[in-house]
Amino acid sequence: MDAHPHFSVVTLLGDLDKSSAPRLEEKLAELMEHGHTCLIIDTAKLGFCDSTGIWVLLTSLRRAYERKGWLRLAGVHGFLGRLLDLTRLREAFPIDLTVEESIRQVSDGRTASSGSISASR
Repeated sequence: MDAHPHFSVVTLLGDLDKSSAPRLEEKLAELMEHGHTCLIIDTAKLGFCDSTGIWVLLTSLRRAYERKGWLRLAGVHGFLGRLLDLTRLREAFPIDLTVEESIRQVSDGRTASSGSISASR
């Protein structure tokens, strides 16, 4: 995870499922509690996501909006992309092809590097 004055970038690695989703939810809630309510979630290196992972992303999106922030997904592909399409949740999230595109969408000209949170245990 890399925090910036206006947003934070969180990179997911591995699988986001029943065993790893609670850890992600905890980390995202902690970020928001510390005032980081504008989040870019980099999913390019996410190998798998189940319904528990989708629920964490939706819950975090709602929490960000409640705190006058936002949450964007970047690099959606593979299983996550198919799951978002199947559940018709793709429209719920602002989605960009890359983190760089997300940053261009929200930044005032600053660039960012991303940290990572391993979704797998």
